[in-house]
Amino acid sequence: MVLSSLQNWLSKAPNYTIFRVNKLTNFDINQLQKFLEEQSKELNSALIPDISFIQPDCVVVKQWPTDTVVERSGNEVIVDTICGAAVLRGAHVYAPGVLGLPTNVQLEEKVDIYADLDGQCKRGLKVEYNGNKLYVGTGYLKMLRHDLFDNGILANGIAIHTLLPTSRLPVINETVCPKGQLLLQNFPSIVTGWVVDAKAYEHILDMCAAPGNKTTHLAEMSDNKAHIIAIDKSEQKVAKIKQTCETQGVSCVDAYVYDSRKCHSDRNADLKCPPFSSKTFDKVLLDAPCSGLGQRPQLSECKMSPKMLQSYKFVQRKLFDAAVQVLKVGGKLVYSTCTVTIDENEGMVAWVLKNFQCLQLIPADPFYGGPGLPDVGLSDEHRAMVQRFGPLDDPLRKVEDLSKNTLGFFIAAFIKIRDYETNTQNNKA
Repeated sequence: MVLSSLQNWLSKAPNYTIFRVNKLTNFDINQLQKFLEEQSKELNSALIPDISFIQPDCVVVKQWPTDTVVERSGNEVIVDTICGAAVLRGAHVYAPGVLGLPTNVQLEEKVDIYADLDGQCKRGLKVEYNGNKLYVGTGYLKMLRHDLFDNGILANGIAIHTLLPTSRLPVINETVCPKGQLLLQNFPSIVTGWVVDAKAYEHILDMCAAPGNKTTHLAEMSDNKAHIIAIDKSEQKVAKIKQTCETQGVSCVDAYVYDSRKCHSDRNADLKCPPFSSKTFDKVLLDAPCSGLGQRPQLSECKMSPKMLQSYKFVQRKLFDAAVQVLKVGGKLVYSTCTVTIDENEGMVAWVLKNFQCLQLIPADPFYGGPGLPDVGLSDEHRAMVQRFGPLDDPLRKVEDLSKNTLGFFIAAFIKIRDYETNTQNNKA
């Protein structure tokens, strides 16, 4: 029900590009401005997108002015929907995403980028694609057909330098500044870090931490002085966490390969690595694995089965049970998802309040998102304490356009008011 009502909103790109500023570095906003000034010359725009700070560690870049246009070239390049969505968010086209390219287009020639909405275009197409397609932007060709399709191996690198997406978001990323100063990050993800509010010398667990963006945010908030344990379940994911920490200059994080559902044990527990004994951490962040249905733009229909959708809440419940056990009495637990389903958001909070008498819901401030949905199991008092990011208006709390034009996201915060008690209902439906 919620998903269908949000379908039109989910199909469109957010209206803002968000950077998290690394507080451990000396960031100069003039570097962003100079980059956009150079782009404005290429686009023949008299103005550049507005740049502003929401907090000292969050920079918002708006769209190009409405009169900024690029004439189409007539040379159609077909890309997959993942690539098309990235272009709408302000990315270049990378070689693996290209499906079709005319034979007569030359390097540096202007091309029009179309996303294959039906997924029917065969890689290497030479002629015009007559399937269902969406124009997402225009750019300059950087790789020829031979490089893309004829080498027998999947090509890498930038295939099209995007000039302007139809979303009018600037084509910009963290490489415009020295390494580690900026990180592209969705606004609600940054807000999640603010809700955790990491302090120096706190012992903090990030349970499902890859790729490490929230982990490094917590480290930077604590001036690199908290002790943060980051867990994820594969070597590849943990390697990414470590890489992110290195790039951001973070040294207070220890990352481990471990199943967070099993991170609690009072047998053979260790204070330094998982599993951990009861009441180990001052704060726990559970940015839970979820259905991901808040991502924008979604250019293809959700093909997830009802059974698959239902499965996420059971994983989240097991993770939550472990989180509560390793949290100290008086400690804070922050739960977040990047989805819009009720089961994984308000439904999860209602389940927690029913099954964990040791927890109390607290305001997930600072508030930028709207309240939780009405009539889905939470009282007005409780839904006012959580944050749901989306397009819906609610008189319980008005929000700015930035919070409506980001991805779908949910945040809730709890405090542990007494010792954990085993509840046989915890892992039941």
